[in-house]
Amino acid sequence: MSRVAIRNVFLILVLLVILVVLFLLLRPSSIQDSSTTSESTSAQPQEATVDLAIQNSTMTPDEITISEGDHVNFRISSDHPIELHLHGYDLEKEVAPGEPAELAFDATITGRFAIEDHNTETELGVLLVQPS
Repeated sequence: MSRVAIRNVFLILVLLVILVVLFLLLRPSSIQDSSTTSESTSAQPQEATVDLAIQNSTMTPDEITISEGDHVNFRISSDHPIELHLHGYDLEKEVAPGEPAELAFDATITGRFAIEDHNTETELGVLLVQPS
C-alpha cells in the first residue's frame, strides 16, 4: 500500500471516531433521558377523599396533606351546626349535626390553609398542599 492510501485510511478512521463521539454527545434527549421521562409521568394527580369529624369544635384529622393537582373531597360530619370555611380557596360549606356534607375542589394553589368554623372563627385545622 502506498503512503497516500495509508494516510487516507487513517484519516477516515479518525473521522469515524470523531463522528461517533459527536453522536454520543449530541444525541436527541428522548434517547438520552428515557428514564427521567417515565419518572415525570408517574406523578399524576390523585383523588383524595378525607373524612373530617368535628366534635366539640375539634376536627379530626386536624392536619391534611395533599399534592398540588389532586382532586379533593372532604366528607364532613359535625356534632353541632357549623359553616366550614377553607381559607385560600374561599370555599364554604354548611354542615348540620347528623347530616354529613361534602366539599369537593381541585388543589390548584400550594401552601398552608386554615380550615375554620366561619360562624365562630375557630380554627379547626389546616390543609397543606405540597407542590407536585
